Amino acid sequence: MNIAKIVRQNLSSLRDYVPGKPIEEVQREYGIKDVIKLASNENPNGASPKAVQAMMNEIQNQANFYPDGNCFALVQKLAKKHQVSDTQIFVESGLDGVITLLGSAFVEPQDEVIISLYSFPVYESMVTKMDAKSVMIDQTADFRIDIESIAKAITPQTKMICLCNPNNPTGTIYTREVFESLLAIVPEDVLIISDEAYYEFADDATYPQSMQYLEKYPNLIILRTFSKVYGLASVRVGYAIGHADLIGALLKVREAFAVNRMAQVGASAALDDDAFVQKTLEANRAGRQKYYEAFERLKIKYYPSQTNFIFFEVSGSGMEVYQAMLKQGVIIRPLASQGLPHHLRISIGTSAQNNRAIAALEKALI
Repeated sequence: MNIAKIVRQNLSSLRDYVPGKPIEEVQREYGIKDVIKLASNENPNGASPKAVQAMMNEIQNQANFYPDGNCFALVQKLAKKHQVSDTQIFVESGLDGVITLLGSAFVEPQDEVIISLYSFPVYESMVTKMDAKSVMIDQTADFRIDIESIAKAITPQTKMICLCNPNNPTGTIYTREVFESLLAIVPEDVLIISDEAYYEFADDATYPQSMQYLEKYPNLIILRTFSKVYGLASVRVGYAIGHADLIGALLKVREAFAVNRMAQVGASAALDDDAFVQKTLEANRAGRQKYYEAFERLKIKYYPSQTNFIFFEVSGSGMEVYQAMLKQGVIIRPLASQGLPHHLRISIGTSAQNNRAIAALEKALI
């Protein structure tokens, strides 16, 4: 069998997404029992207790029933939270799922999608799956999304612009001023995707509050997730907020039961757990500062972050530093696969995890 004649040709150029290495894999490979994972920006405080209890109740009492395919209760709650109509909310299995369906609903083979070079790789994957063209735009010298260059790259073939703010993996933001300058010049038939997976962590006063632009710019779609600040990465809940007509198009391409029952009730309960969110944000700020002090002491170049991770640079091979830390039972994220051989990303963990990671990093640099 010649598989090349069977599989769609454009998939041959589809690059595999490289997730953070699982704890279990490191335990098997290195024979280390005590392993910490600071590679995937998960919530080190666990999940919202209210969400956990709601999911336990659901699986005990309702596991034999299909979920509500329309996520009615969760959609209603999100609409109330964001002060929009329920027709403006789309819930899907993880933010990756939302991004994939953005391609299915809107991107055709002749289209161009503008993407920042060092950003979430799922955007480029979505474009490749649709056999369209990714237009990659370099970032600024301080690893910020270059809004001015993105604006200049718009052509009659441009269908979509994918923005990640705060950006993953660099942790940087673009400001309200530059975002408004882009909104003002993008044609109304070009979609602006504002991926805000790390929205809750951003505390810079210049960070744009994108919700306030929805009414004026119907081509804007905002993406949020329950995986980070709410600690629900395992159950996969992401959502989009946008014009009702755009949300209607997404609903046409979704699977019938995309979001399971436990995920729906867990996400809904998490929205009521302000205390957990506040605890997470406070611990994250303290951990972020601890890393800054350690990087300065170790003379490591780092980039101030608006997220729950920090992007940093070493003089030698980032992969070698990554491997040296693996051998000490600490998993972080090398970025060579994204064209950054000297850069790494480390998630902010608990205080004890941060102390251990700093010690491991210092040893890895010797």
